[in-house]
Amino acid sequence: MSTPLNASPVLVRRSREALSTLAVQFLLGMGANLIGSPEENAGGARVVAGIILGLHALVGIGVIVVAVRVWLAARREGVAQTAALWAFIVIILTFLVGVGTMFTGSGWMSFLMALGFVVAAALYVVIGAGALRRQRSSVAS
Repeated sequence: MSTPLNASPVLVRRSREALSTLAVQFLLGMGANLIGSPEENAGGARVVAGIILGLHALVGIGVIVVAVRVWLAARREGVAQTAALWAFIVIILTFLVGVGTMFTGSGWMSFLMALGFVVAAALYVVIGAGALRRQRSSVAS
């Protein structure tokens, strides 16, 4: 088992990974919203819409993987465990809402995806801050 001094940087790094993947996911989602679905487009725009939507789905799976990694690191280090669990739950729910958005085209579900992004991002900031606090207190001791 690692010590808090060298372990907290892992949780900080995982939190940054989560924030980065969320940012990419959000931008791809906004691009998909702006361009529209492949069915709404023709020619090259249809291909671009399909690529962006496909990347949005793939990065969504990546966001789930990163959420699991953050949660496991938080549990291992005993830092911000509750926040990490809630971030994981929010990510899963947001992913499911995203699937629902694809099937229904609902603007409200799209709004819920954006809300999930904001809540998850805030939780990852809390997790990273908790890990930094622990790292600094370990260095000061």
